[in-house]
Amino acid sequence: MAASEPTTSAASTTTIVGWQRPWIAYLSSAPALITIAVFLGFPVIFAAWQSLFAISPLSDEEPFVGLANYIGVFSEPQFWSALGRTGIFVGGVIVLGLTLSVIFGFALNRVVSGLRFIRGLAILPYIVSSVAAALMFRTMFNGDFGFPNQALEFLGFEGLPWLSNGVYAMIVVIVAQVWTDLPLALLFVLGGLQTIDKQLTEAATVDGANSWHSALHISLPLIAPQLTLATVWLSFKAVTSLGTVLALTGGGPADATQLLTLELVRLGFDEFDTGTAMAMVIIIFVLNAGLTLFYLRLQRKFGAT
Repeated sequence: MAASEPTTSAASTTTIVGWQRPWIAYLSSAPALITIAVFLGFPVIFAAWQSLFAISPLSDEEPFVGLANYIGVFSEPQFWSALGRTGIFVGGVIVLGLTLSVIFGFALNRVVSGLRFIRGLAILPYIVSSVAAALMFRTMFNGDFGFPNQALEFLGFEGLPWLSNGVYAMIVVIVAQVWTDLPLALLFVLGGLQTIDKQLTEAATVDGANSWHSALHISLPLIAPQLTLATVWLSFKAVTSLGTVLALTGGGPADATQLLTLELVRLGFDEFDTGTAMAMVIIIFVLNAGLTLFYLRLQRKFGAT
């Protein structure tokens, strides 16, 4: 008992000091909070302010219009069409990205020590720019000499119009987006798997569980927070994707891949309607924030905390 008293006293003292001096925590967090506020908060506030004015580089006048820019965006059929296509795009990226993250995460978690350099190779797509990746996929899925069509023709099938058909073009841009964003999502999953105590899976094996049941009922619930982070990352990158889709399809064919970000470019750079483009920026920001809160709520409700 005597030996445990100093430990208890120290813990109590630490707790009391923490409660009596909360300003220490705020002071320690101040540099990070200020940095976030300056580099992230200010541009959002500036965009929100400009969205309340009719701004155009073709005019010197900037009259205050209130919410008219937002009403104009929501009243355009192009916006709702782009929102629907963005939803399909984001859903495809999340489903494919999470599936591959889990599969590759479990595979890389089993890599023996002598082959751990393979884990480093898994992040190589992340260092390739989105435009370069898009050009690579554009060449790969070329209808005349692309590898998929060459493989199909070798097997006796007819090649597919990958970039000239709306459905196939959406599939290609989803695959290209996942290829560029998968490495970080994979690292989230792999990091979560490596924190799991091996005794848990070993005990499940002793009790008769196979690898599939162990992964489904033990590993996946324990890495729910990491899966949520991977989902947030993939969703954020998909909603804000511009370079990949712009360089790969340009929104075509026939606007089949015209996403919200491309609508933003059209408003700001083609129609020179900066005020409405800023309203679109805020709408995309709110959409991203809402999706993030939705994922976090799902994790708290169904996943491990």
